[in-house]
Amino acid sequence: MRRIASLRFFTALSALAVACGAHAQSFKLQQPLESDADVVLHEIVLDAKQTRVTLVVKNSTDEAFEACAQPTGSPDAFTLKDLDSGAVLPQRAISGLTLCNVKMDTVKPGRTKFLKITFPPLPAGATRLQLGEASCQPKPDSDMEYWCFKNIALPAR
Repeated sequence: MRRIASLRFFTALSALAVACGAHAQSFKLQQPLESDADVVLHEIVLDAKQTRVTLVVKNSTDEAFEACAQPTGSPDAFTLKDLDSGAVLPQRAISGLTLCNVKMDTVKPGRTKFLKITFPPLPAGATRLQLGEASCQPKPDSDMEYWCFKNIALPAR
């Protein structure tokens, strides 16, 4: 009898784990950056604990270029803004490119890099977003190109 009870408990626990994992929503957007079609907002994944964004940085030119990621906590780090509520979510973590305060990564012709950024969870019902470095405020005195995706539209959830 104990085995049957244990099996029922394990089955119920497995079903609960699957149900909890099913709450993550993934949106494959494939939205290129207005100023550079080689930088693409690939995907946004939403769940109760966090929002994960994946950018694809590809080099379709004949020359190598340099890219880096702004460290978490930097005023130039990524933010994710809900355009309806005005809520601004700070970058929690970033991976895929070397941090700008360490060195620059070289992206060779024909190569692709993936930049993964983690934010707190989006407000419920958020569908119009803005994602960008330095809060999408270009710095005229800087030689860095800051990325900003101004009009991201998610389907209603």
